[in-house]
Amino acid sequence: MPRATLDETDEVIGRLREAAERLYEHDLYREAFEEAGLEPGEIDSIETFRELPTMDASDQAEDIEANPPFGSLVDPAEVVRCNFTPSPYFEHRMPVPATREDVERDDERLAEAYRSVGVTEDDVVLNTAGMMPYPFGWAIAGAAETIGATHIPMGPGNAEEQVDVIERYDVTVVSGFPSFAMELANTAEGVLDGVEIVIGGGEPFTAIEGYREQARQAFGGDVTVVDNYGLSEVGFVGFESAEEAGMHVFTDQLFPEVIDPETGELVERGEKGELVLTTLSEDSTPVLRFRTGDLTILDKRESEYGDYVLPQGVFGRVDSMKKVKGVKLYPDELTMYVAGVDALDHENMELRLTRPEGTTDHVTLTVAGDPDALDREAFAGEVRSILNISVDELVVDPDFEAGEDVVVDER
Repeated sequence: MPRATLDETDEVIGRLREAAERLYEHDLYREAFEEAGLEPGEIDSIETFRELPTMDASDQAEDIEANPPFGSLVDPAEVVRCNFTPSPYFEHRMPVPATREDVERDDERLAEAYRSVGVTEDDVVLNTAGMMPYPFGWAIAGAAETIGATHIPMGPGNAEEQVDVIERYDVTVVSGFPSFAMELANTAEGVLDGVEIVIGGGEPFTAIEGYREQARQAFGGDVTVVDNYGLSEVGFVGFESAEEAGMHVFTDQLFPEVIDPETGELVERGEKGELVLTTLSEDSTPVLRFRTGDLTILDKRESEYGDYVLPQGVFGRVDSMKKVKGVKLYPDELTMYVAGVDALDHENMELRLTRPEGTTDHVTLTVAGDPDALDREAFAGEVRSILNISVDELVVDPDFEAGEDVVVDER
């Protein structure tokens, strides 16, 4: 992955201006420029660029509905692949079209990321995302085959058969959903000695405390374990290198911002907020200040793979946010932490918010687990650190069964 910087330099401003000129060619984005009263050539600073309004998946959905089947951004005659992704704005799944140039560019981008982990043409890559309607498995295939590695597409199922494939074909890299990688390791009961690299994605992974180390030990202990992050609407956004020190953002392709999801204002570097992305490179379906809805932290760290990282990956959705005692609280963040606590069951956890008459907000955290195996004081401290507030009541009940919602707001 090439080094890149997002400091306000003439080069960065030039790239933003060039991207703006490409985006302005599309009616969908020209309206955003008109709303801001800007022409592409007037973008002379990052601050000016941020005068453009943010957009989200609903804007994409409206454009596709108005310009079927793929929207106004791409010529249907140029589309060589159409994947699909779930979307709340469609009765069925949302199309994810790609031109030949898109496919080739994305394959090479992810291939560079795989190389940074140590994948070479001598490796055998088991693809547990498979060649399904979703883009994830196709991206793994493109990276492996671009490098020249042997690619085996299997998908997430039939663990016993896949363990046999791993042993029979000397698989060295397992790539796909981390939960299924763990199922493979547990099914194999410690006999997968040939696997050297585990690449997770498509679901929360390294943002869950202890999960990476669990995966490492499940595959024998001497294994590189990395995470990556992408969106169907955007493509791959970030990828860990063999350093295992956070996801390096593809800043040669994307301009990232992290904003306060309520105000839309930028947060300080290193503070949590909503990730916003703009396409800098050529792309048939680019995005302009696209609100991902994902909670993350963007930080700067000098590295040969790029200076900007998501040090904790993505650890929640901003639409789950609640304001409690004047503080913005993100329940997903707490769920991921609890998932890493052996004594607790994060699938049976409830955060109940009440406001007894004449008092302030009252927070009760109830979670299924073994109260005797939990250090309550240490756990309460971690919860306070994550939520930025103390819970008023902490209940650990081995028989607790949570309802459908993690947060029950009765205020």
